[in-house]
Amino acid sequence: MDPMDTPYDVVIVGAGMAGALCACRIKTAKPQARILLMDVGDNGLDEGQRAAFVDAYQVSASKSVPSPYASLPNNRLGYGASSDGTGDPVAMNRYYVETGPDLYKSGYQRMVGGSTWAWRGNTPRFLPNDFHLKTQYGVAVDWPLTYDQLESHYAAAEVELGVSGNGDEWTGLTPRSSDFPMPGIAASYGDELVRTALKDIAPIDGIPVTVLTTPQARNSQDYQGRSACQGNSSCIPICPSGAKYDASVHVLRARDELGVELRTGCTVTRLVPGADAAAPTVVFRDWTTPDKTEQQVKGAHVVLALNAIETPKLWLISNLDNRSDQVGRNLMDHLAEEVVGLFGQPVFPFRGPQSILSVETFRDGPFRRTTGAFRLTIGNDGWGRTETPGAALDKLMWDPQTKRIKLIGQELQDALAERVTRMMRIGYSTEQLPDPANRVTLSDERDALDVPRPKIAYRIDDYSKRALAYGHSVARRIWQHLEDTAGAEEVDPLQPLLKFNGAGHPMGTMRMGTDRSTSVVDASGLSHTHPNLWIVGNAVFPTGSTANPTLTCAALSLRTADALAAAL
Repeated sequence: MDPMDTPYDVVIVGAGMAGALCACRIKTAKPQARILLMDVGDNGLDEGQRAAFVDAYQVSASKSVPSPYASLPNNRLGYGASSDGTGDPVAMNRYYVETGPDLYKSGYQRMVGGSTWAWRGNTPRFLPNDFHLKTQYGVAVDWPLTYDQLESHYAAAEVELGVSGNGDEWTGLTPRSSDFPMPGIAASYGDELVRTALKDIAPIDGIPVTVLTTPQARNSQDYQGRSACQGNSSCIPICPSGAKYDASVHVLRARDELGVELRTGCTVTRLVPGADAAAPTVVFRDWTTPDKTEQQVKGAHVVLALNAIETPKLWLISNLDNRSDQVGRNLMDHLAEEVVGLFGQPVFPFRGPQSILSVETFRDGPFRRTTGAFRLTIGNDGWGRTETPGAALDKLMWDPQTKRIKLIGQELQDALAERVTRMMRIGYSTEQLPDPANRVTLSDERDALDVPRPKIAYRIDDYSKRALAYGHSVARRIWQHLEDTAGAEEVDPLQPLLKFNGAGHPMGTMRMGTDRSTSVVDASGLSHTHPNLWIVGNAVFPTGSTANPTLTCAALSLRTADALAAAL
């Protein structure tokens, strides 16, 4: 192939975690490789940019996920589905065009570094059984690879992201070939009170309630030039210190240390299939220029490192081969809810990361034949989405029925201190099976970059509804134990509501598999139908497990990068 026709060996579209990690891995293996990393975002990556995001968050009245990034085009102009997961249909439909019957509530940040700027940082691995649900439980589909085949890449991903954790707590759940790069984040004062109170809780439905330290891509000690966690409680939406990993780490490494070319402000509008064995041509507009003239770039290999919404959208816009009819299908998320209450004594939330401890024993079991599994987290952020401290202040101070002030002065201060310091939540996040009717297609409407907006059809099936009900039941019984033994009160809700929040985990839509008729890419992320076109990211997940997807996404990205580097 004439190098003049393909000035780059690899063109990577998307400078989030998957794309940046892929760029670093390939360039490290093949130092002479010419790699271009492109992203629609145009934000800075230095500490000055981080400080600006923190300042924007501090002065924002909403304190929502988008608030630090409000001035970025993805929020200001509405070409990204940025939300806090609570499901405001007006906010979600600024970018999505949702047809229901249920609202898809999870968004993302279209910026250099992607949504890892705003994630919580939790990095549990998938369980071994998560990779073969069909074989084990007769539901969904199996992955084209096993936990054991991915384990070495899990270990490598933990080193790359800087994951803290206590290996001895996880040996029975996720077999490991090596320990975590650093010890787990220390539990907060309140966490230790709750863990002590749950030491003698009886098994629920025969399943032990074991409290573990959640693995997190957050430094518990100085690591790779970044400081240890300083105890800020704003991990979502912004870490002030940079102790929590975000993809700017690998974008900067790729650009400044490895010599990868970075282009920002580039909106990829379509891919043009290449002749014979050539990879598609990448067509884009630089929206930072006055005329936004259409340009194109070629590479021997093209990697789509976008998310589970943007990847199928670009594929469909480009009219690429979809003979499997799987592009855009099987959109998933983790459905999240919480049961809140007042602990029997002050736990002093908001000191340290928002969640440090978790219960992982309900992530697997025979019940998955009929009911989705779930993780439980012990919240260190008060009542989370249920009631902020500001909302608690309003309730104590003002009676909306009589329109009269209830408390004021020292009485109000004392009541607020007594309430907020005891706030605690138990959150649960459930798995969702892939459903081909849950899909991303193209709408007739166009976004601020003159690109078709994604149209989303989404529904919650009975398997997931049963998971929400079961998650509530377990959380409620844990709270009952705390009521009986630790003086907890004001537990709410007492009955399952079957409502849910989005977890910010778009998955599926470009699934991997061995059968070309039921999948889009193979187990290495290589397209079945287009030569030298690869996909990394959560879009390739056949199923979603109960674990936060980022670590598995990172492990798969490293695996794909290794396969691509070997092909160069």
